[in-house]
Amino acid sequence: MAPKSTTLTTLLCLAAIHVCNVIQYVLAAQTATTPDFKIPPISDNRTISIVNNCSFPVYPAVLTTNGTGPYTTGFYLPSKQSRNIWVGWDWSGRLWARTNCTFYLANATTSVKIRDVVDNFTIPDGQKLAGNCLTGDCGPAIQCQLSGLAPTTLAEFTMTGWMKQTFFDISLVDGYDLDMKITPFHDSPEKPRVNNTPICVASTTLSSPLSGTDLYQNTLNESFTFNTIHRWCPRQNLLFDSQKGKQSVFPYPDDNDPTIGGGWTPCLSACAYTQSEWDCCTGKHDKAETCGPNLYSKRAKQVCGDAYSYAYDDYLSTFAVPSVKGEGFEVMFCPGGVSTNILKTVLGSGSSNGLECWGRWLWLSVIVILGLLVSGL
Repeated sequence: MAPKSTTLTTLLCLAAIHVCNVIQYVLAAQTATTPDFKIPPISDNRTISIVNNCSFPVYPAVLTTNGTGPYTTGFYLPSKQSRNIWVGWDWSGRLWARTNCTFYLANATTSVKIRDVVDNFTIPDGQKLAGNCLTGDCGPAIQCQLSGLAPTTLAEFTMTGWMKQTFFDISLVDGYDLDMKITPFHDSPEKPRVNNTPICVASTTLSSPLSGTDLYQNTLNESFTFNTIHRWCPRQNLLFDSQKGKQSVFPYPDDNDPTIGGGWTPCLSACAYTQSEWDCCTGKHDKAETCGPNLYSKRAKQVCGDAYSYAYDDYLSTFAVPSVKGEGFEVMFCPGGVSTNILKTVLGSGSSNGLECWGRWLWLSVIVILGLLVSGL
């Protein structure tokens, strides 16, 4: 077992991966390139299949922070449909789904609505695109140029990092709105890398339907009742006070209304809710020693063990697979099933292969150190 001081150093280094990614998003967003949509996939590109397994349509969005981005940064995706995008081997960025979106053409000067639109349209002279989304909104645009507003569940990627590894994670640092699964596969979807497939399922309404007395067994070896699962979000962090009577895919779990069925509104992270230095790990709390898990992050980690829950989350949040030709990924919204806790199971204190696990901690630490040197931080 490693000394406590070594363990602390490792945790600090690994947690910095996520902080560096956040900084990278801010610095690189304006310089990212997006190839022409006519460019076909080539052998050294990476395929990302975006699947909408939800019972409602969404607008997936893509933000490129480095390298060659996809031919699109946002589009309409009906329920039970999928769409492939291709990114370069050097790509870093994030994916998310915008929900409850309404877009329409309006008069450019008076803003009077002319007609609703979905996708694949031309904006005539004298008109403009207007509208917004309930979660993940990036302004009145189907093609996003900015990151989505919180709360939103994120899929984050660095396609070719140190040692030619692809790093990816599910992040709840900006909050939660949809369940998500990331599946890496080599050569074809028929060859998934199952041991590197994180799943975050935190809403019974959007994933596996349960009755009020059923137990929900997840991979944390804890049984949650129906009420526990849909009330993990601290009440003050719910995006809306009430959704009763509103048309939304997020009905509110009114304590006195059994007809709601267990849904709830999206959950703001502690940082998004308070914007304080403590919750955001900024200012005098910009180090792991001075920024710890808050109520939101503890509860988020309880229901989604493989997801990032705050900036200095522990090392059990980042996945890696070899970055090679033919490597692809599937990002699925509303996958159903249960959350995974793969990294804790394989790499945690209960692992039967401690030397192999510790070796991984060491090279992951080197990744962070090299990244800090290159970026000049």
